[in-house]
Amino acid sequence: MNTEILNKFTVHLKNTLAKSHSLAVELSSANIHPEHLLLAMVLQRGSMGGEILRQNELNAEELRQMLVAVNQFTPSDEPVTSPRLSAEAKRAVEKAVMNANSHQHRYVGTEHLLFGLLEISSPVIFAILSDQEIDSSTLLDQINTTLNSTSRFPEITETFESGKAPIREVQTKEKPAAVGLEMQEQKTPALEFFTVDLTDPEVQRGIDPVIGRDQEIERMIQVLCRRNKNNPVLLGEPGVGKTAIIEGLAKKIFEGDVPEILANKRILSLDLGLMVAGTIYRGEFEGRIKQMTEEMKANPDLILFIDELHNIMGAGSTNGSMDAANLLKPALARGQMRCIGATTIAEYKKHIESDGALERRFQSISVDQPSTDATKQILRGLRSRYEKHHGVAITDEAIDASVELSERYLTDRFLPDKAIDLIDEAAARARVSQGGDSIRLKAVRVESELEKVRQHKDGAVQGENFIEALKLKGEEEKLVQELKKLTSSTKSKSKKLTTKIGRKDIAEIVSQATGVPLHDMLTEEKARLLGLEDRLSKRIVGQEDAVSAVSEMIRRAKAGMAHPDRPLASFMFLGPSGVGKTELTKLLAEEVLHDPDALVRIDMSEFSEGFNMSKLVGAPAGYVGYREGTKLTDLVKRKPHSLVLFDEIEKAHPDVHNLLLQILEDGHITDATGRKINFKNTIIVMTSNVGAGELKIEGSIGFSSGEKVGEPDVEEARSAITGELERAFRPEFLNRIDRVVMFRPLSQSDLKKIVALQINDLSDRLSTDYGLKLTADEQALELLAERSYNPLYGARPVRRQIQELVESPLAKGVLSDDFGRGDNLRLESNGQEIVIKKLRQNATSKKPTAIKATNKKKVKVDART
Repeated sequence: MNTEILNKFTVHLKNTLAKSHSLAVELSSANIHPEHLLLAMVLQRGSMGGEILRQNELNAEELRQMLVAVNQFTPSDEPVTSPRLSAEAKRAVEKAVMNANSHQHRYVGTEHLLFGLLEISSPVIFAILSDQEIDSSTLLDQINTTLNSTSRFPEITETFESGKAPIREVQTKEKPAAVGLEMQEQKTPALEFFTVDLTDPEVQRGIDPVIGRDQEIERMIQVLCRRNKNNPVLLGEPGVGKTAIIEGLAKKIFEGDVPEILANKRILSLDLGLMVAGTIYRGEFEGRIKQMTEEMKANPDLILFIDELHNIMGAGSTNGSMDAANLLKPALARGQMRCIGATTIAEYKKHIESDGALERRFQSISVDQPSTDATKQILRGLRSRYEKHHGVAITDEAIDASVELSERYLTDRFLPDKAIDLIDEAAARARVSQGGDSIRLKAVRVESELEKVRQHKDGAVQGENFIEALKLKGEEEKLVQELKKLTSSTKSKSKKLTTKIGRKDIAEIVSQATGVPLHDMLTEEKARLLGLEDRLSKRIVGQEDAVSAVSEMIRRAKAGMAHPDRPLASFMFLGPSGVGKTELTKLLAEEVLHDPDALVRIDMSEFSEGFNMSKLVGAPAGYVGYREGTKLTDLVKRKPHSLVLFDEIEKAHPDVHNLLLQILEDGHITDATGRKINFKNTIIVMTSNVGAGELKIEGSIGFSSGEKVGEPDVEEARSAITGELERAFRPEFLNRIDRVVMFRPLSQSDLKKIVALQINDLSDRLSTDYGLKLTADEQALELLAERSYNPLYGARPVRRQIQELVESPLAKGVLSDDFGRGDNLRLESNGQEIVIKKLRQNATSKKPTAIKATNKKKVKVDART
């Protein structure tokens, strides 16, 4: 048998084969038959195949007696000393090897041999199983389940030197059960399987260069050179480059740019998930860890790297067994193995610091996120790799934009990871927008076809259809050559980088990720910002000073003059009820943020008690509602570019004011779970009625009194309101607000304009829904304004008067078909009541009739043909 294949046999399988040899000699059998292999497997304690047979209650003693009885009928003439494998036994071993190959196992174990014994359909084997009432199909299902779930590493592999009766036939004249060539060279089978060598030339080709982390790498080298506790652990936020620093150290070792004590060292990255996977028997995980540590002790040139170090706490632990952390502690403490860890600060505090015995074995190295300039240098160093991968050119403008915009808008993530992600996605987007590449698509199709041919070829080999396998091998070689040609064509084409990505491409990616409008970042709405007062004044009536003050602050913020660590702008709107404070806030969301849904409105009357603060930032740990959603932090986290309205701020508890101090000063707050919520891209608006009594208009009501009658002196009112504010709020709170904006009471002429605006809105709805056109004359507007006027309520009664005097009669007319599609309606007044006249009658509508309002005021409807 091929020596290379024999080297893949596990210790248990070699012992099973040796035991079958001894059984054949004992029973004076000239050949080793499948039944000898079966009995030897049952007798091999700790083997996977033997455990499966014992679980199915195969009695070894009964099987031995059966073989002895059979041998009595076929006695050998001469004493047997060198039995050979029978043809059936050889087929069973071949099936075992092929089964291991099909499962991509790097070893051949007793479970594979048991599968082979069942696959050869030996009558003797089936007779034995039937005699002991074992269902062969059920047994085969169990084996397949085990093979599919087991790991690809054998039970604790040991160095099996010769000395116990070997299989001479199987291994010809070599030393029996000798250690495989692969293990002789590596001497670290566990590490070779469960780790990736970061210093391997093949791996190094796929690792990106590390730029600007010399200080951290130097500190790590110092810790590794210590005699004891030479185990550094990198602590930093996600995405700052902890793993990249380890890869940078591996590159330095590979290039020989390290002190002599670290020369020729190898850094092995542990796959902890692979080590845990498939450990279905108790003690198997501990055995793997134990063997790994023994191999590390025996090879001082090896350094183990455990990414996400906190995962070793509890890993592989079941009832009554130890986890990976406790298994590694002794070797780490004595300096018998070097280990590098990497984890986040939060996970380190939660898992590692809580175990003082484990913490003292590691030396922490802090890894901060790089500065913006350092990040730009990192991106320039990585540019060529991303250009080669995506086939697009990355400009310096795109690199600068990715750093600046990610730092501004992706505040919950860290450099350089977030900037690299923007470059990567923008390049991918540009590549996709180029359209289909026929050569690439053809290469993908050929690669898929090649995979299918290889699968069919492997199936033919396992089915022993070697003629078909040779035919498929020829097809495979043709497809491989074709794929090489297509790949070379693709590479030559990718060298010509015609598509470029710039600042606009990066901005579009940020816009998709955050919802921040694109033109906000690209400063393409200068004209809109310059004309902000005009657009706001069309909807906000009688508040020219307030609109002007707000527009100035917004322009200043959008021009980049605002403090970078504070909200874009913060306002306190003061004034009586119904003068437009909330309406202006809604308009700001539409005009400045370009999204009406970007308004986060919080009614401060719900937070009059201090304990209600948990609704804003979350309940503390241990309280009901911990980790549940909150009204403020969750909404702002999902929409970082939003307008936050704190309505009636004077009703809030002082603790809420303290919370707002942090938002207004630092531009962020920390919620109950420890997350930092960014408010630097928000506009903060607080409304209040404090001092509203100082702005009430006193005097007669009506248009005859004039617009300026009864209006207080502006400076006197401002002084009085300032006094009220200082009594209601603390100075440190007021001083952090960018602008206190006062809204004056509405005059009668202001109400007339508001009535006209709302009539226009009603006309638009009627036109869209019913095809009706509605207009109003001056007298009707004046009558509606006069009946709506109330200094205590501002413009709020306007909506109610229009509903009663206009909308109710219109509804009756529409339902009774007095008004039909295409009709032109006009609101008129005779001084006492509103009359709806139809200027042009639709041919399909009925004869117009008078419709009265449901309230005491009369409303007539007539027609003019």
